Amino acid sequence: MESLVRKAKFLFAGDEKFVVRGVAYGPFRPGGDNPEIHLPGRSQVVADLGQIAALGANAVRLYHVPPAWFLDEAEAAGIRSMITVPWTQHVAFLGERSSREEVLGRVRACARAVRGRACVAGLLVGNEVPSDLVRWMGPDRVSDFLDDLIDAAKQEDPDRLISYASYPPTEYLVPNAADFVTFNVYLHREVEFRNYLSRLHSVAGDRPLLLAEFGMDTVRHGERAQAELLAWHIGACEQGGAAGTVLFSWTDEWYTGGMDVGDWAFGLVTRDRRPKLAYDAVRSLWRDGGGAPAGYRAPTASVVVCAFNAASTLPGALRSLDRLNYPEYEVILVDDGSCDGTQSLVEDFLMERSVGSVARPEFKNIVQENRGLSAARNAGIAAARGDVVAFTDADCVADADWLRHLCWTLSSGKFAAVGGPNLAPPAEGWVEACVAVAPGAPNHVLLSDVEAEHVPGCNMAFWKGPLQGIGGFDEDYRVAGDDVDICWRLMAQGYRIGFSPAAVVWHRRRGTVAAYLGQQRGYGEAESLLRFNHAVFFGPLGGARWRGTVYGQPDLSLLPWRPVIYHGAFGLGMFQCAYGRRGGAWAAMVSSVEWCLAGLYALLLGVWWSEARVIGVLMIWSTLAAGAVWAWRARIEGAHDTGRARLMLWFLAVAQPLVRGWARYTTWIRNNRTPSAVIDSDVEARERAKPPESFWNERGVGRLSLLKELSGRLQAEGWRFSLDPGWMPWDVEVFGSRWWCCRLRTADEHHGGPKVLVRVAYDMRPTAFQWLVRVALVGGMIPVLRLGAPAWAVLCLAIVLAAFLHFRSSRLRGRLGTVVGAAAEACGLSRVSDGKG
Repeated sequence: MESLVRKAKFLFAGDEKFVVRGVAYGPFRPGGDNPEIHLPGRSQVVADLGQIAALGANAVRLYHVPPAWFLDEAEAAGIRSMITVPWTQHVAFLGERSSREEVLGRVRACARAVRGRACVAGLLVGNEVPSDLVRWMGPDRVSDFLDDLIDAAKQEDPDRLISYASYPPTEYLVPNAADFVTFNVYLHREVEFRNYLSRLHSVAGDRPLLLAEFGMDTVRHGERAQAELLAWHIGACEQGGAAGTVLFSWTDEWYTGGMDVGDWAFGLVTRDRRPKLAYDAVRSLWRDGGGAPAGYRAPTASVVVCAFNAASTLPGALRSLDRLNYPEYEVILVDDGSCDGTQSLVEDFLMERSVGSVARPEFKNIVQENRGLSAARNAGIAAARGDVVAFTDADCVADADWLRHLCWTLSSGKFAAVGGPNLAPPAEGWVEACVAVAPGAPNHVLLSDVEAEHVPGCNMAFWKGPLQGIGGFDEDYRVAGDDVDICWRLMAQGYRIGFSPAAVVWHRRRGTVAAYLGQQRGYGEAESLLRFNHAVFFGPLGGARWRGTVYGQPDLSLLPWRPVIYHGAFGLGMFQCAYGRRGGAWAAMVSSVEWCLAGLYALLLGVWWSEARVIGVLMIWSTLAAGAVWAWRARIEGAHDTGRARLMLWFLAVAQPLVRGWARYTTWIRNNRTPSAVIDSDVEARERAKPPESFWNERGVGRLSLLKELSGRLQAEGWRFSLDPGWMPWDVEVFGSRWWCCRLRTADEHHGGPKVLVRVAYDMRPTAFQWLVRVALVGGMIPVLRLGAPAWAVLCLAIVLAAFLHFRSSRLRGRLGTVVGAAAEACGLSRVSDGKG
């Protein structure tokens, strides 16, 4: 029997995923001379373990430290033991030092007793500290003590998986040092349970989630209700991606608090070991499988992986996709013009998979000239024959159940698309470990525990119909941004995007600083294009404004804010949630390009103005402080967590927003403006147009016809513009030059019958570049005046700038007036000067 290890959100025994299928065993009335042994006689234990194995279970949870003979008998039966260390957790144990030392001693003794035993699935250093006692002693103190217990156990048995069993009244009590997250949950309504399971996944983050107690009392509810409850519970845990569940309990025989419990009966079997109805229901699921929803029919699926010069990582990706636990799917590789020997590796892969008799999915190999990521994705969609089209990247390894979890979520009928987490595998070096937790990683953005605003392109799936219905991926996104664009376009059409926390891919992070910063530069360029197409989702400085929560970021609060915990009146709340006070807005502001440029500008002014120098120094120091907070709070992989790694992470945290923001700005200024040749093609335009203006017709032609014709002409002439996405008070925004943009507004006036007056207004808006120039010039006047330059010279410079800006504004507005007039004429509208027909 191999020891269990944790890999992201799952437990593994060797290379095989291990899903805990357990039952709670005991505690029983002590027998013999040892009051610490809460077990029946050895012969009864052997009989019980045989019956538990026949159930299909692979683990038992114990509430005491068992003798060595029990572990031997359980191992012989193929059963692993999960041991809960007993101690006086129902008293105020933090009050006396002696109490704390006693608990630490118990945990150390248990860890020593099972050291090296592979049949021990894990240790639980505590179980359900009462919520009122946690409130009394303080959540932080209790959490720190639990971390101390885990650390003490690790010192005795370093490779052991260790956790603490919490429950909903102390949902917030999750030790940082726990290898997996454990909850005892008794929810008897399926919908509420599934929703809460999704919430617990958010609490667990990238750690496995184990349900350590779940059951129903047959005295009050009956055997049939218990059987039905446990049946849907097992299915919900499988579909929800839990690392396993422990049913409470094996038998109705139950001894706790120094007495036998006779008025509760949670067992799968009675006291005399007669199987209840639930025993057969559980056995049929655990022995025969059956995690799929009732009546579920797996849709056909196509998995598309796009590659460009990905020879170093592609073989691992293809091997993982070749072995998915899914009944009917195909794998489509789109080689987007690679020149690094990718096709040679594909040939080796095809030869490798041809050996043996194991059935493999159909494999399609598409080779095309380099056209960019979105074009490659569209080529995969065109070749796909599945009802579901899933995407991952060539530097990812998919979990064996990845596609199954995605399709389960899609088949719920609520979503048109779905995604899951992409987690970093163990780093191959300390730099990669730093990059894995550096800012800017492609993380999901959640609107709730089950619904996403954005899922990363390395882990997403779509029903093919809606995906084709919106035209697939926008091929303007050649390197990045395609996943954000497709999510926003789907939501604009009224579709919803689901999130499946168990649909995991392991995404290899960049291995060098240069590669990481190059990736962030590409993200910045993509953000510029996204801003052009989705202006409503971006702030005035170009940063994305997410409605949901961006996951994968440390708490950047400058002060150690404690979360607000809802305890309920008098601390009696059944579900006590913690609401964090994430204060990261300051860090985003002081890390931005705008802030740093302003700081450098203040330092420059400080040559002549000492007060400005102080301001500049403080601004630059605040930027460095934000990077330091990130480096301090982020969780670097333990094997690589050194002082050198923290310094590197500090550098990356400072450099990333600057590189990304600079790329966003330069791309915006370079590309998101209409060429001067287009604006200057009609030099007389500014003399003719006198906007705002109006157009008249008596045939019922209104503003919508004008806007359709206008957008076609603007596109044909090469203008850069954006149409109202539904949130804006304007209809068309034209990006005219570095200095000006123009927003056109239209309205219809109906004057009886088919008579319509169409009004058009032109709102000229200074660009961010113009504002930067203005600020720079105003600031530059301070040293000029201090050096004794005459005020009239400064005034002349201001007049020249104003005249230049007026000239560019009138040229742009007049030229737009010409295009609008031509579009109106094509629609049969006549320009009128007095606004009346």
